[in-house]
Amino acid sequence: MQLGLKKKVVIVTGAASGIGKQIALAFDKEGASVALADINLAGLKELKAELKNEAYIEKVDITNADACKKFVDNVAKKFGHIDVLVNNAGTAKMGDMQTFPEEIFRAHAELMMYAPVRLINLCLPYFKKNGWGSVVNTASIFGKQPGGLISYDTIKAADIMITKDYSNYCAPFNVNVNAVCPGPVDTPLWHAKGQLGDQLASATGMKKEEAIDWFAKTNIPMGRYAKPEEIASAVVFLSSVPAHYITGVAINVDGGMVKSTL
Repeated sequence: MQLGLKKKVVIVTGAASGIGKQIALAFDKEGASVALADINLAGLKELKAELKNEAYIEKVDITNADACKKFVDNVAKKFGHIDVLVNNAGTAKMGDMQTFPEEIFRAHAELMMYAPVRLINLCLPYFKKNGWGSVVNTASIFGKQPGGLISYDTIKAADIMITKDYSNYCAPFNVNVNAVCPGPVDTPLWHAKGQLGDQLASATGMKKEEAIDWFAKTNIPMGRYAKPEEIASAVVFLSSVPAHYITGVAINVDGGMVKSTL
């Protein structure tokens, strides 16, 4: 299938590692130019060296409105147009719901809820000028059913509704807006020091890798975590020309975890 992404300009946030890195590589493979944002500049530089097509990287704190505007302006100045936005940056933290720090909840909302809205609004004028555009938000199955992470679950549920509201708003401009909803994915979010693997180990009394493996076999029908490349494939398809009539959907990529018929 020809995806029609050659020479499209694609913004990806949270691109230095994990899912975001694989999304960038997948678009590059399709011949797109990528504009990559992350707070991890070293990771972006390493990724850029792997890309075959033209790319732009910038260290961006997307929780800062001025930084977002500067980044989008710089991308438009370099390439002359913007075609696809992938709102991927995210994080998660386990914690007791009664004592979960409000400041962390607010910081997570800034990163995973307000920033995507901000970036959609900044990119929309370019989509309108093109007469075509595509947005994919990285939500989560835990925006559909509880996963025990109060800030993450709540914000990802909001991301799904943001996707649906913007899909209606953007449809007259020939812009589709969708979300991918991964289940657990084998990324640094699980394995890096202090991240979910360590948090799960602390909660269960297991060793980190043992706890990570136990969670997959206990909760995922396929018995394993998704590979980041598997999430990237869904993102790229939803952004493609053949998929442009698909809008307002939140597609599960979860190895069978979600059981709802909705």
